[in-house]
Amino acid sequence: MKITIQLEIQPDEVALATELISTLRLLTDHVKVETQAAAAVPPPSLPAASAAASAATATSSVPGPPHTPAASSLPNGAVSQPPAPVQKNAPTQPQPPAPAQMHPTPAQPAAAVAAPPARPQPAPAAPAPPAPQPASAGPPPPRPAPQPYQSQIQSFQALVPRLGNPATQEQAVVDIIAVLRSVDESYVDKVFEELVAAYEQCVFENPEVIPSGVMPYVMLYTRVPDDLRVKMREKLVSKVISTLNRKRPVNVDRSTFFGYADAFACLVKFEAVPMDGAIQTLSRLLMKTDSRCQAVTMLGKTVEYCGDQVVRVPESSLALLWRALGTVTEDTFQYDMHYILNTLHATMAAQSAAAAPGAIIPGLVPPGQAPAGAAQAAAVAAPTAPAPGVPAQTTPTGLTQIGSYNGHTATVFSMYYDAVHGQLFSAAQDGQLLCWGPEGVPVGRMDIQSHYVCSVSVLPRSGTVLAAAVPNVEEGRPVEGSCLLGFTPPPTVPRVGTWTPRGKLQAPNRGIISFAVPLGDGDVFVMGEDTAASDPSAPVRDIVYVYDAARGGPMDRLTPLRAYAEHTEMVTTAAAWAQNPNVFATAGRDHTILVWDRRVEGSVGMFGELNPAKGRAEAHSDMVSALDTTENFLISSCVDSFMCIWDFRQLSMTHGSAAGPVVRMQIDETPILKMAVTGAPHSRLAALSTYRGLHVMDFTNMTAPLTVGIQPPLDSKFQFHDLRWAGGQPVFFAASESSEIVVAGVTF
Repeated sequence: MKITIQLEIQPDEVALATELISTLRLLTDHVKVETQAAAAVPPPSLPAASAAASAATATSSVPGPPHTPAASSLPNGAVSQPPAPVQKNAPTQPQPPAPAQMHPTPAQPAAAVAAPPARPQPAPAAPAPPAPQPASAGPPPPRPAPQPYQSQIQSFQALVPRLGNPATQEQAVVDIIAVLRSVDESYVDKVFEELVAAYEQCVFENPEVIPSGVMPYVMLYTRVPDDLRVKMREKLVSKVISTLNRKRPVNVDRSTFFGYADAFACLVKFEAVPMDGAIQTLSRLLMKTDSRCQAVTMLGKTVEYCGDQVVRVPESSLALLWRALGTVTEDTFQYDMHYILNTLHATMAAQSAAAAPGAIIPGLVPPGQAPAGAAQAAAVAAPTAPAPGVPAQTTPTGLTQIGSYNGHTATVFSMYYDAVHGQLFSAAQDGQLLCWGPEGVPVGRMDIQSHYVCSVSVLPRSGTVLAAAVPNVEEGRPVEGSCLLGFTPPPTVPRVGTWTPRGKLQAPNRGIISFAVPLGDGDVFVMGEDTAASDPSAPVRDIVYVYDAARGGPMDRLTPLRAYAEHTEMVTTAAAWAQNPNVFATAGRDHTILVWDRRVEGSVGMFGELNPAKGRAEAHSDMVSALDTTENFLISSCVDSFMCIWDFRQLSMTHGSAAGPVVRMQIDETPILKMAVTGAPHSRLAALSTYRGLHVMDFTNMTAPLTVGIQPPLDSKFQFHDLRWAGGQPVFFAASESSEIVVAGVTF
């Protein structure tokens, strides 16, 4: 089917018409624009505005009332008056024009012009003739014919892959812009089509790119100059949407289009596609069976990258999305729907809590009670707003066990909650590293029989799982060294299925790797190693390393960016400061807390008070068991039964500087095994594990904190090695001694 649309526009309507044509090109590649040459240049005998009106009348194919030339529309919306009668004795030279006025007098109605004046007025001057327009006097000089187009596809095929490597990305951006600038403007469409073709071949349809994502490549859109960005948006968005618009069965292999779906989400994040328009497009695709698979995938990635923007679209668009999600009932999309709805639910709840702290934030759906359909799940996605005047409810009133995860067969040592994907990871002495779905069922399993994992984390950018592994010594089995294992996520959202091994980073000094903690939102991480086990006779050197997993391929090829050796005993824990992605803190058995800036060779300060016997500042009197950060504070817990709060702003950030605690608090006089603040419902709520069970502490008032213990008390067998909040919800997970993960809920 072919549709022809004829538009007649005024000069001030060109921008609006251009935007309309750009919108049409987002939907189809077959948009052709022709400009009628007859109306392009007005005849010399007519003023420009009158010529535009005459051209509009001459080309109109719709009958209408006769055209009255007494008044014509001007670009500024005023009405031009009829020209004054020609005087026989008019001077041959026009009179000087009147001085320009800052506020032109509005045009008067015709009746006012015809009315007799109240007092005599000077005769009006003869109108000045139109200014000469050399460009309209004749056809413009012929433009030199451009040189034949030379294809740039090979240049783009060589440059585009370099965008994915941080070491070559900057130069690749410069080189691609240079290639685009080198082409004659008459071939601009052709060169951008070749750039998009290179993206398809090297990125969108490249299986090696899918696991790490296409965002580093699509980032080029934000770097090109404005005049090039318009054309890049037109060609890239059109290709991505037209590819995703093709009919596919619901059970299609998603790897065939996953790169395009990822690119769509990136373009939304970079505002190449307006969020409101993206929601309407996604809703339309969700409602059709033959485009539902790609729509679910597109929405999943969009929620991952910019879920906070999704829930801020106009209510009419959000309601359309809820209705569209209600049509998704296929079993194959069950995990996708849980991820999308749970993420949007948590995002809306967090925004509601920020806007109205008294709002009720629903907890996790108990295992086995998740809604069967998207419509029912969407119905609970909108948090309940508090009544006007209700005070903020941030004080915990109760803590109870609301469920448990059972999948391990030995002690669970470490966990990590990935709030972006709504997934919990757990590692145990049984050699299993599990990824849990929202219903408390493992949806991914990484088998590590030769080691047990003592620390697990997820790199934000690539989604790589890092597992610090200690050798599992068994009779008859060769003893392997401690190492850091990496696993690449499945190319689906949610991440369900096989996690591909990315390699094994051996401990540089053959010591024991105690943790690996991400820094910032990229692939940089900090790792701790205790070297005492490798050579007991050597001086103890406990080292903190900084790595960038984006530099290189397999884990075994990584080399440290920094190596710090200032701790004197085993370094046990670390925490990144969310306010500055370069700053982090480490602590361990030497009772100290050191602060580092990865851009600097040595430590930039320490937290603690002077111990005269040792001649140094110590933060605690025993091993530090956990570190976490919130706002500008560092929180530390220790087996000496105390929890301390430290302020980064009190440090001068120079080597040797020190700052004491803001406050020191005690829970129940027993050792604090673990503590967690990140991901709590508000920034001053901590989950704690002691020998007497689980607790939450509200330290909004630091001088009088409120602590609530779990009720009913848990069995004495429960000693918890790790705690993780569930991404802003009033729920946290506790890794127990007995292979069970306890799910605890907080009431306010």
